[in-house]
Amino acid sequence: MLSQPTGTQISDGGLAARVGETLKIMHRWGYAPRIEVLSEQLLGGPASVEHLHHELEARPDLIVQDGFVSLQGYAHLIRKSQRRVDSHQSFRAAALEIARGFARDLVNSCPMVDCIALAGSLASGGYGPQDDIDFDLIVRPGTKYICYLLAHLVGLRFSWRYRHLRLDEFHRTPLLPKITCVNVVWPEDQAKPFARRDEDMAFELLRCEPLYGAQAFRSALENNPWVRDYFPQAYDREWHTEPNPRPNLLGRLLAGVDRNPMMLRWLETASRRIAWILYQYVQRSRRGSPGAIARMEFLRRAKFPYEAFQD
Repeated sequence: MLSQPTGTQISDGGLAARVGETLKIMHRWGYAPRIEVLSEQLLGGPASVEHLHHELEARPDLIVQDGFVSLQGYAHLIRKSQRRVDSHQSFRAAALEIARGFARDLVNSCPMVDCIALAGSLASGGYGPQDDIDFDLIVRPGTKYICYLLAHLVGLRFSWRYRHLRLDEFHRTPLLPKITCVNVVWPEDQAKPFARRDEDMAFELLRCEPLYGAQAFRSALENNPWVRDYFPQAYDREWHTEPNPRPNLLGRLLAGVDRNPMMLRWLETASRRIAWILYQYVQRSRRGSPGAIARMEFLRRAKFPYEAFQD
């Protein structure tokens, strides 16, 4: 499923080089970080804020403004990121409530989902009221499209419940607001290890926050030791996730399907075709922005979902 592009290798030039390479990644995703965030998410491992401050002051190619930092030529991202951080503080609690509700309903309805991880702006600290809420999933082998389709059907419930919200042009669809977004679905057998192993893939994993299935997410990290070469701090985190709730009627029906290999293959094939139609519809209704373009580039390089339909 996943491609294997040649990623930028970590420079051994010390902290200065790691700062520059980390900022390049963050700028590709459309933002400039706070210095504290940069110190925690540095390529090659974290550094103290004090040490980082000293390094930043000695580099003429960096812009430091109001606690944010960017490379020369990307100073415009600082003001945008300031607004994002401010809005995140105001809207984080309400968005997390929606995210946990979505995750709970999806786990209830789809027993093939082993992990639901928060991703995107809500996980990285830059959520705004016009954003959707992003998720990455780890699922059982042979159920990628079943889980992808079920996630969208569950998401429709939240689109209807929060239909009064006004999202930006990229996240808006013609009928209902796109409140939730499944970015990537990783079957367990395709994460042992991932075929794709570059700094953007490692950065995505670093920023994921499991809401359900922390052990499945940790197993995925342990099966991909190459991530340590980019972000060893990804392995030092602990998550408190909710226990899986009792399955609803749909969840019990799918559990029965899961025990029948022939029926499971049929349902996966049918779900793939339906999901492809849904994907085409959604993509025709969306427009790009710097952060959105970076995320779509990540998904393109991950070959999901567009090229995955051609597997």
